[in-house]
Amino acid sequence: MLRAYSFAFIFMTTCLSLAANDEAKHESVVAIEMPEDLQLMSSKDEYLREEHEKQNTYLEAYIQGTIDAKFPYSGVVVTVRNGNVIMANLPKDKSKANKITSYVVKFVADSTNTDMASLSVVNAQEKEALQKSKHNGMWLPQSTVLYPTQVANPHQVSFSGGVRLHDAVAGQTCTPVSFGDQFPLYRWSNVDILKHKGDLQLEIEGAVFAIFNQTTPSSPLINADYYVGIPVSFAYGRWAHRARLYHISSHLGDEYLGCKHHKKRLNKSFEAIDYSFAYNITKQIRLYGVLGVIAHSDSEMHLKPLYAEYGMEVRAGRREWKQLYGTPYMAMHFENWQDNRWKIDANFALGYEWGKINGMGKKIRFSLEYHSGYSSDGQFSRIRDDYVQARLSYGF
Repeated sequence: MLRAYSFAFIFMTTCLSLAANDEAKHESVVAIEMPEDLQLMSSKDEYLREEHEKQNTYLEAYIQGTIDAKFPYSGVVVTVRNGNVIMANLPKDKSKANKITSYVVKFVADSTNTDMASLSVVNAQEKEALQKSKHNGMWLPQSTVLYPTQVANPHQVSFSGGVRLHDAVAGQTCTPVSFGDQFPLYRWSNVDILKHKGDLQLEIEGAVFAIFNQTTPSSPLINADYYVGIPVSFAYGRWAHRARLYHISSHLGDEYLGCKHHKKRLNKSFEAIDYSFAYNITKQIRLYGVLGVIAHSDSEMHLKPLYAEYGMEVRAGRREWKQLYGTPYMAMHFENWQDNRWKIDANFALGYEWGKINGMGKKIRFSLEYHSGYSSDGQFSRIRDDYVQARLSYGF
């Protein structure tokens, strides 16, 4: 435990040394007026009106997603209304605001096959009207998930594979793999919750986390955890919140049971509810925390109900190319489960991630990781397990 806290102290000191000053407050509102043929005209034809509204909704989500990817943590909120692309919450720094505005003008011109000269940018002092505007929504949004992935969490939902060394459960050399994805189902924009205006999104996610022993010729499957969850996320400004209902069930490998005749399989299966929050201190540093309760667990391996998770992520030195960007990162993730007498379970990751400047927000990550605490694999979760691993992953 002291070793884990020592790592955490060194890591947090390094993270805080990279922190930059907070951005100036966001106050500006700017509108891009599009040509008349792209505006929502007062037509009596309901079909044409619906088609224009669909186009506006699609364009709004698409522009919002590209701004989030190109200018992360900018806090800009996009609304497309009556032929105007309205950008609220622009940075107070004029050079940064102009950079974002110029980017969106070019993006709108390219997306709508419009001459840039025909687009006009005007000051729009209608922040109050924007805040009072009705929310709208979209099925299957193509932008990122609202609650960020916890990149040092051993159970992050992604497609991944790696090499793990000195695992007390799975063997001296083993291979952890995961198959999973997050699927945004519906996003409501401009939703006002507790006087905070942001985006609300319903999602579904599922994954399989498996580990194979590579020290024997057959490379037997040791354990596989099956996960499915239904999160509801809400994001505004520097904050993101998530409420989640999920299920996990664990299964030992057949070959492993055949070799370990004395090993009895315990049915580790449970349903839980948790609440998570994430806060971006700066563009580089993010903090998050989770409080959860296990609503039901199988009698073969009954689990005590409460748990907490928390961590920090730091990204610095972002570099952009024509279509991609890359940035190194450091991350740490801690867990305290009542089932393990609240003892700390620590994970540290040092890596590099690549993503598209414009796109859905999925990224490729390579990381070197260190784990100190309890096993994250199925019914072995009550066994102490320290290891190091290298992992390549793809996901949000």
